[in-house]
Amino acid sequence: MHLDFASALNLVSTVTLIGALVFTGLQVRAANRARRDQAAVTVIETAALSENSARFLELLSEIQEGASAAAIENLDAETKRQIFLFALRVEVIGYMVFHGLVDVQTVNDLAGGAILSFWSRAKDWSVEWCEWLATQIAQYRVKRPYVPAYSRVQSTS
Repeated sequence: MHLDFASALNLVSTVTLIGALVFTGLQVRAANRARRDQAAVTVIETAALSENSARFLELLSEIQEGASAAAIENLDAETKRQIFLFALRVEVIGYMVFHGLVDVQTVNDLAGGAILSFWSRAKDWSVEWCEWLATQIAQYRVKRPYVPAYSRVQSTS
């Protein structure tokens, strides 16, 4: 087969186009992975590494499960403030999950226990994204029983 100049240019053009499409696909994939990773970092910063997260979890343990909205309202001002701040964090995380910025598995792994604990105690007081996210995590755990990260690492080693 004899390849003339026009055919050679068409072949080069086709190979270049295919290469560009593959490169673009790889770049989009890398950008999506970077976005997902950044979203996970945001979840960690929002839920786990916030300024008073340890104090909040301590305060949360002092509230009975199924507490009424009135019981929450009757708490001291600082405890109510901490609950309100955590509810805002959960709403932001719920928004991120809803819009696909981070998946429910990542949130479950990083903050699922704290979110469900919060929800079991302040359900009557908080609503909207907190409810939506707590429901998503609960449904996720029904389908896939929760195994702590340290157990998953030990079982794969």
